[in-house]
Amino acid sequence: MDQRTNKVTEAVSLIAERYGISSIKPLLSSCRAVAEQDEITIAVVGRFKAGKSSFLNHLLGRSLVPVGVIPVTAVITEIGYGPEEKATVHYLDGRTDEIRVDEIRYFIAENENPNNARQVSRVVVELPSLARFKGLRFVDTPGLESVLLHNTEASLDWLPNIGLALVAVSIDTPLSRHDLELLKNLHQYTPGISILLTKADLLSDAERAEVIAYVRQQLKHTFDPIPQVFLYSVRPAFEEFKTQVEENLIAKTLSEFQEHRRAILERKLETLLCECEDYLTLALTSAEMVGSERDALRRQAIGEKEIIDDVKSEMRLIVRHAAGVTRSDVSRRLEAHRKEVEARLREGLEAEFPKWAKSLSRLLQSFEKWLSQSLSEELLAISMDERAALLAPLEKLKRQVRRRLQGFRDELSDRAVRAFGVPLRTTETEISIQEPRSPDIRIGRVFDRNWELLSPILPMWLVKPVVKRHFAGKVPDMVEKNLSRLTTQWADSIAAAMTDIGKEAERRVEELIETVGRLLASSSDDAPQIRKDIDRINSIRREMCEAAS
Repeated sequence: MDQRTNKVTEAVSLIAERYGISSIKPLLSSCRAVAEQDEITIAVVGRFKAGKSSFLNHLLGRSLVPVGVIPVTAVITEIGYGPEEKATVHYLDGRTDEIRVDEIRYFIAENENPNNARQVSRVVVELPSLARFKGLRFVDTPGLESVLLHNTEASLDWLPNIGLALVAVSIDTPLSRHDLELLKNLHQYTPGISILLTKADLLSDAERAEVIAYVRQQLKHTFDPIPQVFLYSVRPAFEEFKTQVEENLIAKTLSEFQEHRRAILERKLETLLCECEDYLTLALTSAEMVGSERDALRRQAIGEKEIIDDVKSEMRLIVRHAAGVTRSDVSRRLEAHRKEVEARLREGLEAEFPKWAKSLSRLLQSFEKWLSQSLSEELLAISMDERAALLAPLEKLKRQVRRRLQGFRDELSDRAVRAFGVPLRTTETEISIQEPRSPDIRIGRVFDRNWELLSPILPMWLVKPVVKRHFAGKVPDMVEKNLSRLTTQWADSIAAAMTDIGKEAERRVEELIETVGRLLASSSDDAPQIRKDIDRINSIRREMCEAAS
């Protein structure tokens, strides 16, 4: 990390700690990560069905990411050069798996991994064939604005990590209000934004020129200089569009690699300093007010206790509803395996029964040992196969709670603007909890009575057929009993994790209120330190401007 980045991040980290500004930490982490990278990411973002995945497949010369007529991409996918062909799946809990490149669709496609049930954070693909793009990492993001809200959230959460942005816009619906909002949002994190007008083959040359002129005119109102605009089509007759992207965007980025990397980092650091200053300005505005006026506006900004209690109650209801259907959902998924398990155990019994000893006592012991081991293996396999699906409601709940928390933050920001004239740029971060472990599989005694005591007086030739039928009859009972036990274990552990999510959400509400409350409680005694911190932020910003010029 260079000296300038270290100076900025240390200053912001100290101020965030002093004033308890926790919401600035994700951007702080992003700045540190970018400073350590030796690559530039080119992220393709935009509305769903704008042709992002098709563009990447066409540009890279290989069908890597799935495409379709409905929203397809569900998970962030990174593609870059590597000495050997491989793909690595990164999970939300920190685990990684190496898979074949042709298997990535099972982790990134919405129809193969609905609602991200596998709990994947991103998939990283490395290909020797991309040696010409060494130093760049292309990122395919889930589409925005589809009915699949989790896809939009995955893309927006990733934006602070962006290097260069290529915003895909279908040429037949160019530059909506949402596209412009996205561009403004991206501008906080990178100076390198380009527009990719996809499906350009749908229009004639004259119509394409008209659209380009319209897009540039719209961009002119907000950006100076305006972003580059590229046409693109994956159809064979339009290869010149691909050539223009490769020469004017990709080759130019590689030839000016260090300049682009430095500009990206500077933009992120500038945004970090601006957000930090916003918080300090809010605190200073409060500190410079007369006590009675400050207290009145503070109550107006934070809201009455009843409002906060209502938010907490709403989140408790969300958690309670999710937990209420947990057992039935778990039972439904596990019960679906019952007949298969019973069938496999009966087949196993047919194969194993002739091998067992001829005395009734040994026969009973062998059966109990075999059934316990076999059933344990079956239930363990079911737990492993169903784990991602069983834990999917946790991810859904985290998204629901996070959306409500973000709504509360936005409401709080609006009240701060009305009361103090200063907005709060607050973004709710991911809720992380300790995932429940898979239950320990334990099989109780198969027989409740000591049937082996009858062994000395019962000849095997007489009882063996009866014993076999009795064993076969025991299998369904033991499967039902232990599936029910496994259901209870899973349901209890998931419900406990949901309770933890609710507690974490309430803690964040209280933490945010306390943070804003501390800032708005700043008095004239605090003003000198706040001014000193603002001056420090502005001094660092001036140094950055001077260094850039």
